[in-house]
Amino acid sequence: MKWIDVCGPPAVGKSTLLDDLWPPRGIPYDGGGYPGEWQEFLSVAWRLLGEVTDHPTHHKCASMMKRSFQKMATVHRRKERRTYIQTGLAQRGLGIGWRHKDPEAVAAYYEAMPVSLGVVILKAPLDVIEHRNRMRDKPDRSHMVPGMIRPLEIAEDVIRARGVPIIVLDMTRPIERSREKLAAFAKSVKPKT
Repeated sequence: MKWIDVCGPPAVGKSTLLDDLWPPRGIPYDGGGYPGEWQEFLSVAWRLLGEVTDHPTHHKCASMMKRSFQKMATVHRRKERRTYIQTGLAQRGLGIGWRHKDPEAVAAYYEAMPVSLGVVILKAPLDVIEHRNRMRDKPDRSHMVPGMIRPLEIAEDVIRARGVPIIVLDMTRPIERSREKLAAFAKSVKPKT
């Protein structure tokens, strides 16, 4: 199964944009291991995770990484023709980046990250995202947002430099417009059959 990896800060609009396409837990872990070709990436990811052990939310970062990596390994193995469009590996790099003392270190994560079809980056002004976080029914995660700005820039720069298809969506635009752009991007990066 091919996938398009979507990432962005908390409350930028990931769930609003994506959850109708694929529920966040719509693909349960199949119990298999990680693909052999992911070894370099996994080595980098676990090393970076080890560098944030002093962060008070390290355990949350570790559990989210494990769950996301298992989900994406399952996606990698599935034989469906439908494209999986949801958060995956790219989002976990942001999770490391905002916790890391040196956000620049996350470049190694994005240099090694497996990519299937392409990456979608969701953006909105900092004050908009912080306000949305404070207005949500979920716990306020606005404190994470400023720390994600630089890792998100790094992700975009590294992914572009790798020649990976990428689109940046302005999530202050009407959601219907973002869905149209996402659908057009997904169509443009589909593997030729």
